[in-house]
Amino acid sequence: MIRPDYSIYLIVLVILSACQPDDPARLYRPLILQYVNIWNTGDFTGIEALLHPDFELRMTPKFEAEAGIELFKENVSSWRQAYPDFTIRLDELVFAESAVSARWTITATNTGEGRHPSTGKAIEVSGLSIIHVLDGKIKDEWIASNNLYWLQQLGFTLKTPFESESP
Repeated sequence: MIRPDYSIYLIVLVILSACQPDDPARLYRPLILQYVNIWNTGDFTGIEALLHPDFELRMTPKFEAEAGIELFKENVSSWRQAYPDFTIRLDELVFAESAVSARWTITATNTGEGRHPSTGKAIEVSGLSIIHVLDGKIKDEWIASNNLYWLQQLGFTLKTPFESESP
């Protein structure tokens, strides 16, 4: 009886497994968790290893780029000053070759000054982010959330031009 030579199968298996691309979830999950930790704590330790030097933050409603790591630090600090207990909870992550999409919920209490006058009221707002990765670092984040709902929870109201007119 002739026995097949299994060594050729082993060589082919090793070659094929070496050609498999890295799993984006394995690569990017630690980046995303560190990034969210920065938002949740305001601790910028190691941020240069996490964010690409050309990092951009883009938020609703206009998605205008806020470029650079220093501006990102100012932005996070500003949110945390207005909302000292600012917390992002990741509800879902979807990984792609060079991007991560995240569905998240923010909870926070507006007890500080900065973004809005202090109301002492708590908010809970859900949103979505698309985060692009370049050279193993976070290149940008596009954030979409319901800003009107956020402000309504703080007690702000939206009035039509007709409601504000005096007789």
